[in-house]
Amino acid sequence: MTHRKTLTAIVLGLGAAGLLFAASASAQDKIEPEEVAKATQGNPDRYSLVAVEDGILRVDRQNGTVSVCRKRNADWRCGPVPMAEDAYLAEINDLAAEVDRLTARLEELEETGKADARPLPPGSALDRPDVEKPAPGAPSADNGSRLDEEAEEELEKVLSFTESAMRRFFGMVRDLKKDFEVEENR
Repeated sequence: MTHRKTLTAIVLGLGAAGLLFAASASAQDKIEPEEVAKATQGNPDRYSLVAVEDGILRVDRQNGTVSVCRKRNADWRCGPVPMAEDAYLAEINDLAAEVDRLTARLEELEETGKADARPLPPGSALDRPDVEKPAPGAPSADNGSRLDEEAEEELEKVLSFTESAMRRFFGMVRDLKKDFEVEENR
């Protein structure tokens, strides 16, 4: 049940209760006697009636249900007014069922030992190897280097290439600048 349905049921229930309390004691007198007989199904002592804009609000004095009765053609039709408590209970039951389903799924995943069959993206926190952090002030076991020799060599090649490319780029900028200065002086 969605929150919108719950709120609608609450508003309708509160509106029905408000109409009961707001109406005067003489409201039943405003309803025609033949309409009272039809709306109460021959039991006028069982029901309390209140005239509303488009019909009659009927409260069952025995079980507390609230109905709205409307005249359809020559007959009166009464339909129940949703109760806020019923809407709350339905929402609670829906949520409890969802909690049970999710708890069962979590237990199932914990038993299998894997949370998801999909591989993690590179660099995600769970994808990284477990590295114990040394205590503060303790000497590092790897002497500050995490790369093996092959990776160090590859890194050195990349840095050398980048340095030479940058030097060539700035050299070209310097040459272009000189060419523009010479052209301006002419």
